[in-house]
Amino acid sequence: MKIYLISSVVMSVIVGTCVAAEAAGPFYVNGTTGNDANNCTSPVTACETIQAAVSKAASGDTIIVAAGFYPEGAAGPLTINKSLTLLGAEAGVDARNPRGPESVIEDVQGTSISANGVVMDGFTVQGSVFSAFTGFGILMNAGISGTRLVNNIVQNNIVGIGLANLGAQAFISHNLIQNNNQPGPATGTGIYTDQFVGGPTVNNVLITENAFVGHDDAGIDSSNTDFVNGVFNLDIGANSFDSNGRAVVLFNTHRSNFHDNSVTNSTLAGSAAVRIFDNNTQLTIRNNDLNGGVGHAIRLNPLFGQANSGVVINENNIGVIGAASYLLTGLTVEPFSHVGTVNAECNWWGSPTGPLNVPNNPSGGGEEVVGDAVFTPWLLSRAPNGPCLGGVASTPGKVTGGGQIGSDPVFSPLGDLISLPAFVPSLSSPTGTATFGFVATCCAPSGNLEYNDHPSDVRIKAQTVDGLMISSPGMSCPATLGSKHATFTGIASVIRSIGTTTERYTVDVDDCGEPGSADTFGIKTDTYANGPSPLIGGNIQIHR
Repeated sequence: MKIYLISSVVMSVIVGTCVAAEAAGPFYVNGTTGNDANNCTSPVTACETIQAAVSKAASGDTIIVAAGFYPEGAAGPLTINKSLTLLGAEAGVDARNPRGPESVIEDVQGTSISANGVVMDGFTVQGSVFSAFTGFGILMNAGISGTRLVNNIVQNNIVGIGLANLGAQAFISHNLIQNNNQPGPATGTGIYTDQFVGGPTVNNVLITENAFVGHDDAGIDSSNTDFVNGVFNLDIGANSFDSNGRAVVLFNTHRSNFHDNSVTNSTLAGSAAVRIFDNNTQLTIRNNDLNGGVGHAIRLNPLFGQANSGVVINENNIGVIGAASYLLTGLTVEPFSHVGTVNAECNWWGSPTGPLNVPNNPSGGGEEVVGDAVFTPWLLSRAPNGPCLGGVASTPGKVTGGGQIGSDPVFSPLGDLISLPAFVPSLSSPTGTATFGFVATCCAPSGNLEYNDHPSDVRIKAQTVDGLMISSPGMSCPATLGSKHATFTGIASVIRSIGTTTERYTVDVDDCGEPGSADTFGIKTDTYANGPSPLIGGNIQIHR
């Protein structure tokens, strides 16, 4: 956590005084051929500086900035104090991919946004290194709403972006935010907020599909320690974090989500890729790939004695294979860091035997879990297709499916189905069909399965059946008296024309009574998933 102070003198420079518009937009800027004495309403009468175009424009106007360098030498930062759309040379082009010549804003005091609804699209923003001012490449001033930062490269500043928002959603997407490690307060952070930068409350922010690379401290640091207020409705999803000290740091953040992100090579020793400090509530960490670092994957521990509550950690891949992805633990919940037990069910910990946990799973081969967290059941293979059945005892019984009624499917010694199959819709063709037949029994679990989706060029043959769970009622027909649901798992050969892979599979079926037309079948492996869907023909039978 860093406290970032901005003086009242500085704030008066940021906010400034709006100048009456001289003409209707759009306005044009060209650092090579422009002149700030021009009216700036055409490419041939362009301004030289972006600040001059802002001064001439009125709220609602668009400013189009040609490729080139814009040091913006006026006193103070480049100040956007009207609701404007600024389009750089790479507007509309995702900054995470290679692209052409850039409109480069290189103001040593950064860019300050002090109006609602500002759009910055297609720029490179770099070189904000004057620590006596703010040090942010882009500063969203406290109290504003609806900023859109898209398709920008934000690099080589003290801090990349200073975050603030109150009303209409702030949207930060398709940006490359990298190497913001210049000396100064809060250095080493891609996006930063606290009560001094964002104001007492920050609310309604979507940070999605960005790349955060090479920050010494963190990709995103939400360090508001005003526990009467805080950060609310922060959605961080589908971003990549690589070679940052930490991916995300959270203080006092509420009703928020960290989901569908990829985190690799977290570099801050002793810390964690996801670092949860004080007073975070209703925080969901879901569907992330946390793939390695020199500390913990996830760690909860308060600095100010304010416990977290309602933290849920589900459907994440924590580590890759075994327990070596993180130097320390997969999850550590320090004493007094959370009110009640942390829900950490249905995660992949790097092993089908689950996480190492000395009191409850000492033979687990995956990343270690320490502290008050429930981790059973766990995923038997990586999300999203891994079954959440780890640590769950199998159910005695028998499940069969195929074209037969009243007898079991028949398989050859090589595991090929030689009796009549059942039929379900193909994954790839609405008019095509996939066929299957199976037998699964317990206990001990055993059986056979052959599934063939001809239109999709996928054939699945079970090598093992290692788990069978039977429950009532059927998930697709809960109102049907006597209906049942079954899940069975194992290892299979997944055969395609391009080659064969060995993958874990999960089959989910419902027996909704005879004649079987309402029965359902679904199958998923590491690389394929279809259903559950009602049968086109055939029958499922579940016996306990």
